Amino acid sequence: MHSIMRAAAFCCICALGVSACSSDLQEAAPATTTAAPTTTTTTVLEVVTTVRQVPAEELGSVGYITIGDIQYDFAFECFAAGAGDILALGVGEEPETEIVTQAVVQAFFGQPYVSVVIGNEQIIELAIDAPAELFVQSGEVRGSALRFVHSNGDVGEGESLGLGRVNVACDSFAPGLPDQYQAAS
Repeated sequence: MHSIMRAAAFCCICALGVSACSSDLQEAAPATTTAAPTTTTTTVLEVVTTVRQVPAEELGSVGYITIGDIQYDFAFECFAAGAGDILALGVGEEPETEIVTQAVVQAFFGQPYVSVVIGNEQIIELAIDAPAELFVQSGEVRGSALRFVHSNGDVGEGESLGLGRVNVACDSFAPGLPDQYQAAS
């Protein structure tokens, strides 16, 4: 269940690899007057679920997540989830190795959630056994004295990485939540 929530947290922007059929194929087929057996082909499309690597310029907001003495900078896409709740999905680079990082900042009343995924393997998130509050004011999401852990596969549990803070300045908002996003609780 926890891995489904984590996967859903990053399942925000879905891209389908679909190839369009060329009209040249139809023109190249010979015209016949005899009936031929028909064959039906079913194609299954694989859905790729990931945070968009380059946020849309019109939704580009900036922010950072600091964990211990490391600051991760991100370009965020912000979503107005309703009733003052904000979801921010970010893309950046790990400061020392320049590995692609992704962030989820969920500032929902009673359901704060913050995670940083480094590459495809390291997951850092808020500790579930420590209180955490994210504040929203004038489109800015802030939180301090947040305890982070290096996740060991269970949401919010793992090796402690110390305290950190979050700051996301949303310049604009997309309405609602991305398709297939499930709020982390």
